[in-house]
Amino acid sequence: MDKIRAFIEEQFLVEFDDDDFPEDTNLFKEGVMDSFGYVQLCRFLEREFAITFTEAEMTGNVLVSLTQIRETVTAKLKQNG
Repeated sequence: MDKIRAFIEEQFLVEFDDDDFPEDTNLFKEGVMDSFGYVQLCRFLEREFAITFTEAEMTGNVLVSLTQIRETVTAKLKQNG
């Protein structure tokens, strides 16, 4: 799951830390990620982890923080068994 953090930090030029920018920070509200970046993130996750996102998942605010992204990817990996 560190690949996800590394991707976000590299792509969106942020650095997560516990005090100033925790992993549960909403990346949209903080202006870190826009819709184009969101699509890039989804495509990265699909390629890297061999998962797919439904339209509802992509539009349902499930991938707005590093914490939520990790939880979603973990759940999808368990579904795929």
